[in-house]
Amino acid sequence: MEFLNPGALSALYFLPLLLVPYLIKGRMRRLSFSSLLLLRDLSKPSAGRRWGTLRLPPIFFLQFLLLLLLILALGEPVFSVRPTNIAIVLDNSASMQALEHQESGQKSRFELAKDKTRNILRDFSSEVKVDLYLISPRFEQFGGKTLAPGEAVPIIAALEPLDLGEPSLDYGKKLSRLVEENGYGRVFFLTDHPVRNQGETIKATFVGRPKKNLAITSFDLTYSSFALSHSEARVEVTNFSSEQERIKVLLKGGEKVLSSRTVTVAPRKSVTLSFNRFPAHPYYEAELEGRDALALDNRRFAVSPVSKRLEILGVSPRPKALYSLRSLPGVSLNVISPKAYEESKSEGHSLEIFHYASPALLPKKHALFILPPKKNPLVAIHRALIQPIISDWREPHPLTRYVNFTLFQPPYARSLEPLSFGEAIVQSPEGPLAVALERQGRRYLILGFDPFPYLGRKNLPVSIFTLNILEWFYQQLGGASKGTGEPLDLSALQGGVLVTPKDEKFPLAEGARLFTRTFFQGIYQVNQGEEKDLTTVNFAVNLQDGKESDLMNPVPIDLKETAEASGSRSFLFSLWPYLLLLSLLLLVLEWFFNPPVTRPSTDGLAAGVRLARPE
Repeated sequence: MEFLNPGALSALYFLPLLLVPYLIKGRMRRLSFSSLLLLRDLSKPSAGRRWGTLRLPPIFFLQFLLLLLLILALGEPVFSVRPTNIAIVLDNSASMQALEHQESGQKSRFELAKDKTRNILRDFSSEVKVDLYLISPRFEQFGGKTLAPGEAVPIIAALEPLDLGEPSLDYGKKLSRLVEENGYGRVFFLTDHPVRNQGETIKATFVGRPKKNLAITSFDLTYSSFALSHSEARVEVTNFSSEQERIKVLLKGGEKVLSSRTVTVAPRKSVTLSFNRFPAHPYYEAELEGRDALALDNRRFAVSPVSKRLEILGVSPRPKALYSLRSLPGVSLNVISPKAYEESKSEGHSLEIFHYASPALLPKKHALFILPPKKNPLVAIHRALIQPIISDWREPHPLTRYVNFTLFQPPYARSLEPLSFGEAIVQSPEGPLAVALERQGRRYLILGFDPFPYLGRKNLPVSIFTLNILEWFYQQLGGASKGTGEPLDLSALQGGVLVTPKDEKFPLAEGARLFTRTFFQGIYQVNQGEEKDLTTVNFAVNLQDGKESDLMNPVPIDLKETAEASGSRSFLFSLWPYLLLLSLLLLVLEWFFNPPVTRPSTDGLAAGVRLARPE
């Protein structure tokens, strides 16, 4: 027999409290008698202490049994027959690296989950078939074959969690389908998320407790401006706790500390720090000084921007207006016609400007769309506006900094409507005039008016807005990192050897385009050439899932839609309904043998003697 809700059995510790009413002496009450002849031998009440002699009437044992059955019913006991095939599902996401204090020292949640798995397998005979599943980088069977319990134990011992966020899954449906398709008698799911509404076939085990945590949630490295060559690092620190925290942030180049800042972060808030004018290094690391529950998110990596110039490809049937951008320092511009763009490979630049034009498909680079035609993949084009009035704008936002919108009045515009998603940056009473969005790490901006030609001081509000646009795109170039699990684009490289943060080496064939095994945070290096003429290309990969860092509020997993496998009921026979029914019968018996006491009526007694006696 086993219990589906073992936590309810903790109420057994309160059963001795049932003795308290029988230990406490009752208070005096008055009874009326017509004569004292029958009470001459009645002993006098003791004036002793409050606690009386323990005398347990038979009704006590009935009440004790009643409470015991109710508590056992809450524990949901079942008679079970050991299944012949089971599945072990292990949560190996990044938050499972968090440390928990144990009597034997600190252990990660993943180590605790592996210990519990070994205890589960120890209870099964060697004839039981075991399938192992991991949830990251995707939910799939580990090893690809069925194992005996003794074979599964050493394989589980060698596993380690990945630096990946938990995939977005409906675990109720996923585990239910797993049971139905494979006929498992039992599925054991071990995770650090609280699990609700688990059934009889699927047994979830929760490891870990809520913990406060500080994390570096963003680390970007750019040149401070496309017109300047000074590097700027921005570090965002988030406090995932209910208390204010003070922490020191280090900026490192290799193993050397280049700069440091101390910051105070309010509960459940983020603070962004900036570092400027630091020495050049191939890659950089931001680190929180000190230790907390999850060491993984205390570090983050970035590489130097690839280019100090903003290289633009202009696509326009009216190229003359775009040529004015060549007067800006740090800007390189090449302008082609829309037809030539369809025939080109669209390489060698970092930003594309579609001026009265639009590609058939969304470009795989940062892009600015200016008065695009009606057939475009991002927005719907509405009515034309002559000298529109700016009624609202997004603030604070890098695109609207220092712009005086009371003087901002383009001669012609069209209102826009995002087709899927996007943020309105500048609005008129008739609708948005500027819409910004980000998709797969790329920035897109759509304007319903033409800010060109660039006129400098002759049209200061529009010129400042144009510079903000170029800065906004430039900040996303070069130093941004990939998220763990995202593939590295190797199409620009010609062979070499890729070295991971775990010092694993993968030879790259000629023409290799992607590397997908980015399961761990750190610097990935591609070494090309011989030792004397070795060139190294660095890629920064970081954990990008803030939910993994929030150890105080893990997202609950609801298994309410879990369906039982056909035949799974033959393994489990629930006892709790029968225990509950028996408890109700005992409650009726208890009422029958110990009915409520009613006060005797004194009406009709002409005279009587009142005597006080204990209840």
